[in-house]
Amino acid sequence: MQGKEVHLFPVVLREYQSDITHNTDKVIEFLKTYPSMQSNIPEGVITTRPDLHECENEYVDELFGFFEQCLEEYRYAYKLYCDELKITLGWANHAPAGSGFGHPLHRHPMSYLSAVYYLTDGAPTFFDDPCTPRVYDTLDVWYHDKMESDWGINEKVDAEAGKLILFPSWLRHYSGRQMDDYDRWTISFNAFPTGKTNVHAAWDMPQLNVKL
Repeated sequence: MQGKEVHLFPVVLREYQSDITHNTDKVIEFLKTYPSMQSNIPEGVITTRPDLHECENEYVDELFGFFEQCLEEYRYAYKLYCDELKITLGWANHAPAGSGFGHPLHRHPMSYLSAVYYLTDGAPTFFDDPCTPRVYDTLDVWYHDKMESDWGINEKVDAEAGKLILFPSWLRHYSGRQMDDYDRWTISFNAFPTGKTNVHAAWDMPQLNVKL
């Protein structure tokens, strides 16, 4: 006898693979010259200004064109009632080789959808279980791929060059520490539904008309 899984309220991450990784070295060379906004103290990851999606560089533009195609596929796949998922912020993250640097636990407020694109391999990204409170007063038995860390119960996504992950902006996450002998480079962005949003089928009237 074999049972059947019934998934209630799953958290969906959507994964894409880029076919333009041949320009990665040129993208990274440009990012090395792009203004840095902060170092994530005490974790140390260096972050650029969040206007990368508006810069004028042919290789970065090509990459953001790929991101926009993925956002449109996401909008179509989940039949979202909006005209467009528009990128509102875009930035790069750099953890030097062997530095032990990583992103602390965080989320992306004031956003609908967020992303991480791996320009290189490197330390994985960990997503925090949003249902962690369910274990506070119950017995929780971990399964094979589930991990516990300083931040709580989480799931791991491996960093692989050319991989893009789209995820809900409210989902808390962090990166592992970069201990490998090469630099870890990623690009992140936030996206927001724009245009006529949540159109009522009967009256053809949107609940929102977002212009960015």
